[in-house]
Amino acid sequence: NYCSEGSAAPLPCPGGTHVPANVVVMSSASQCTTCPSGTFCSVGSGSATDCAPGTFNAIAGQPTCDNCAAGTFQTQAGQTACVRCTGGNYCAVGAAAELPCPAGSYSNTPGLGAASTCTACPAGSSCSTGSTAAAACAPGTFTASASAPTCDDCAAGTFQNVAGQTACLQCTNGNYCSEGSAAPLPCPGGT
Repeated sequence: NYCSEGSAAPLPCPGGTHVPANVVVMSSASQCTTCPSGTFCSVGSGSATDCAPGTFNAIAGQPTCDNCAAGTFQTQAGQTACVRCTGGNYCAVGAAAELPCPAGSYSNTPGLGAASTCTACPAGSSCSTGSTAAAACAPGTFTASASAPTCDDCAAGTFQNVAGQTACLQCTNGNYCSEGSAAPLPCPGGT
């Protein structure tokens, strides 16, 4: 607080400023110290406070910090800017960390602001958590629908010899196909 001449009560330093550490008696608001960028000072602050992770302050003398915008994040306290989210991740407003796109979706676009903006994996592919691209199902596997986190093995009696497929093929006569077969195998001699 400061007390100007004739004050009936002490007055607090205005928002965006704080009481200087080396001053014992203050007689005007001009003696209050401006808070540096990366910090904030509410009305009557005794010192500057670092902006919390997920927030920033690019301008000195602010009473509050700003939230990081959607698509950006900040992991450290006391910062003057936020960082753009990388591909495979998204960042909501005020994010203190990147969050991975959910399993069954992907993104190679930086700066996404919500999980719903991640792209669903197409049928015939899979996407693990935080994927930047859809991965085609390997031979012997398939996915019949979109948004699959993993590919399914072809059932016994079926096979798939091509990558990225949505179904398996029936095993042909004179052959057998075990679970996950990429090709029919001939029945042994004598059978």
